[in-house]
Amino acid sequence: MPPKPQVRAAIYCRISLARLGDTVKVDEQELVCRRLAQARNWSVSPEHVYVDNSVSAWKHTVRRKGWEAMLEAITRGEIDAIVVYHGDRLIRQPWDLEVLLRLAQAGTLLASPTGERDLGNPEDQFVLRIEAAVAKREVDNTSRRMRAKFDRLAEQGITRLGGRGGRAYGFEPDGLHVRDADAVVIREVAGRVLAGEPMGAIVRDLNQRGISTVTGAPWTHGSLKKVLTKPRMAGLLSHRGVIVGPAAWPAILDRETWEAVGAVLDRKAATFDYASNSRRYLLSGIARCGPCQQPVAVRMNSRGRQLTGYGCITPGCRKTHRAMHHLDEYVIGAVLARLGDEKLRARMQPVAPDTAPLVAELQRLSSRREQVIAEFGDDDEMGADVLRLSVRRLDKRIGELRAQVAAAQMPTILDGMWGIDRAGWDALGLHRQRAAVGALLRITIRPSRKRGPGFDPSTVDLEPV
Repeated sequence: MPPKPQVRAAIYCRISLARLGDTVKVDEQELVCRRLAQARNWSVSPEHVYVDNSVSAWKHTVRRKGWEAMLEAITRGEIDAIVVYHGDRLIRQPWDLEVLLRLAQAGTLLASPTGERDLGNPEDQFVLRIEAAVAKREVDNTSRRMRAKFDRLAEQGITRLGGRGGRAYGFEPDGLHVRDADAVVIREVAGRVLAGEPMGAIVRDLNQRGISTVTGAPWTHGSLKKVLTKPRMAGLLSHRGVIVGPAAWPAILDRETWEAVGAVLDRKAATFDYASNSRRYLLSGIARCGPCQQPVAVRMNSRGRQLTGYGCITPGCRKTHRAMHHLDEYVIGAVLARLGDEKLRARMQPVAPDTAPLVAELQRLSSRREQVIAEFGDDDEMGADVLRLSVRRLDKRIGELRAQVAAAQMPTILDGMWGIDRAGWDALGLHRQRAAVGALLRITIRPSRKRGPGFDPSTVDLEPV
């Protein structure tokens, strides 16, 4: 009689939350599973060890790459048995079990320290379905208890922390005390956003300075925006997506600044205002060609490498061109002269209006919006169309108020530049230099009849804005 073929086993390990990517607990699960396979004389190939670290199996919308890879191996007929630390590591919802039963071949085994089941046996399938239903009930009960707990905390002005690093950015792990180093960064970034600096430039600067998120990861446009717009930054408590009142922790940004930053970021997202992130030269897109009035661009040579200066690239025109270094120096001199003009400074720095009434009205309308949704969201008599119209009207007014708050709180783009000298100018980032040029001058390049080296200022019009 030929020897019985050895059972080819797969090991599956999963943990819902591993702080900072820690794998200790899944490693412990794998060790237990290997001992179990050895006791049964089952073979486990390295490619048949599947791990989902820090991945929940509760929501079916969350992808489990290890789980999916194991199902593919089962479909290919590569696996005779599955070994898990506990059944709920593998199956947390009934639909997981049904998928597994549908794909498993007759005789496929499921083993854990508590016992062994045959996925092709109707009696074992019946027991597994009961266990899956019990597991789901435990998840639902846990969820209900946690929601009740957070409801009680919300009444006290306390909420759970966000962030995978064990704390929310800007706060200590207890969530109630501000971390000063983070707060300095948040206030700096808020000011830069209100001054018109592109988010891409801010993100690059933070990463170059070695300032990271709470997990140690580099900042992205999305992660930085998420931190800035959290109600937590303004000392507000948000519960189930709704601001319910003051929180138990202090604000890092005052309410007006927080609202203004949100309005600026919303406006940029709505208009796809990302073009300025890619500008690499002082006057590209700012200076205009005299004959066609289109913005000039940086011209390359025929090989697309060496810069030849600013020039018109509009088909049918292309009548203007200036050497970059000459035109840049000429414009910088004019900008520094205007920044040294005290009378101009007085005219361009009006007193900001009081935003307290705007913010109060904004809070009232936001609360009214949530009240309308809560009262009439399930009212069939009112109708979805009427509800949608009411919310749309409130959203429009809320958007208008946020824009007014942003405009009132927005520092002028020239703040910190008045009286600056050439060394100070050179220390500014390109985005701020370009913003100053655009705020102070309208630049028009006219065709020149002169050929050869040199620069003729008479062919460049610099008009005050």
